[in-house]
Amino acid sequence: MTVIRVDFSSNIGFGHLKRIENYINKYHIDNVLIICKECDQKFTDIPIIKVENENKFFEKVKELNPETVIIDNYNFTYENEKNFKKLFQNIKLVCFDDNYEKHFCDEIININLYAKPEKYKSKNPEFTKINIIKPLIREEFKKTKNKKYKKKGIFISLGATDAKGIGLRILKELKNRGEIVNFYTTSANKNINKLKRFCRLNKWCKLHIDEDVSIGMAKAEFGIITPSTITWEAIYMKMPFIAVKVAENQNLITKYLKQKRIKVLKENEIYKVSRFIP
Repeated sequence: MTVIRVDFSSNIGFGHLKRIENYINKYHIDNVLIICKECDQKFTDIPIIKVENENKFFEKVKELNPETVIIDNYNFTYENEKNFKKLFQNIKLVCFDDNYEKHFCDEIININLYAKPEKYKSKNPEFTKINIIKPLIREEFKKTKNKKYKKKGIFISLGATDAKGIGLRILKELKNRGEIVNFYTTSANKNINKLKRFCRLNKWCKLHIDEDVSIGMAKAEFGIITPSTITWEAIYMKMPFIAVKVAENQNLITKYLKQKRIKVLKENEIYKVSRFIP
């Protein structure tokens, strides 16, 4: 059995969950269980167990005795990892990492294009394996990339939930461009009713709920996204884009994009978004 420690919801988003699901599918990992503090079964096909804190998580691990535990959670600390390895020496502990954090685990996985293994050398124990792998591109993107679509309009995707609600602010900045805008989101978006109303009143805006993002990218002339996992998908699809940074954990992707001369705006710079679209 493989146990996954990951959280996901309409409040915090689904990025880590989608990454884990892609990882499981790519490497054909069977008999998987998610243990989470903030989550909802309706958002995944993987069975879940909810816990109140990390002590309860440790209790569940002891009860289940899995072969491997995978952590994809920024709130699972270095001290949590040390406690885990002290309690469960025979269980392999794997940690996803995006920010070159200090770890105490058997394996670190970094799936980002900017990742450099030497950044981990002085921070982690000698027994820790550093595993740099290519971004986990979903199968639908691989299938869609080979299809030819007529490119038209602007693609927008700000994560499954757009937790900070910046989507409407961006749409209002595009109101006078006279171009078709395709806004991709999910039914977990807390602002879904406001988005529906806006697009109903503004026919140039088309709202796509729980639809295939890869097709949206393939049809777009240009994109507006966040500097997160979707960045690697946009690069894979060769869609030109600008990004809007909404979280501190996006700093390294932001730095990478700037090195590639791709514009990244801060939240308070959303009013500039239109001027950077060709």
